[in-house]
Amino acid sequence: MRKILAIWRQRIRFFRLEHFTRLHEKDFTTIQSKKTPVVLVAGIYAGGRSLLPLKKFLESQNYPVYLAPEKQNYEVVSILAKRLEKQIQNIPAPKVQIVAHSMGGITVLQALQNPKTFAKVKQVITLGSPLNGCLLGSLAFLEQRRNQKYLALNSRVIEKLNLNPKINRKIRALHAYFDGIVFPKKSTQLACAKENSEIPIYGHVGLILAKKSWQEILKRLVK
Repeated sequence: MRKILAIWRQRIRFFRLEHFTRLHEKDFTTIQSKKTPVVLVAGIYAGGRSLLPLKKFLESQNYPVYLAPEKQNYEVVSILAKRLEKQIQNIPAPKVQIVAHSMGGITVLQALQNPKTFAKVKQVITLGSPLNGCLLGSLAFLEQRRNQKYLALNSRVIEKLNLNPKINRKIRALHAYFDGIVFPKKSTQLACAKENSEIPIYGHVGLILAKKSWQEILKRLVK
């Protein structure tokens, strides 16, 4: 019962962040640091608002942090990936690392097909990303014309994205003990990945909002 209540509190907090939080110019600036910058990539129908708590935490650990996308993402993955590629190339650092939540991991996989983007990205940490599609993605009838091919369980597009071991070896795929949105658990795991691990988090949005998750992310970031 306590875990169910925790999940619902996370969902309410996520809803409040995404729909009632105003983004200011300062939210898109970052600190100066010699550490490798972190790019935070939001999931479907989400944006920078829900990533602000994680951004502030990582900045408190002296990491330069960038938000992507700045607005709620309703576009198809291919468009989001192009936008992400441009943002990464404009970051004034030789290398960056990415933390991607949910469908943001698919956006990153698409972006890494670009050799320039691949060369600049040091590593990727995915949080509950349907890297092999997921059951709910297969049932996402409202996404038929947009992203279902990227979300459906073992779709041809997903299989094609997963074929490059060089890309996969840059990815640390993390999933929650209980997700509730992206399942089965094997859908978050990637062949040849640098890491496929379960972390003691309950709830899909808990992966970006829970302090325990922040600590797990921090342990895996490179300096």
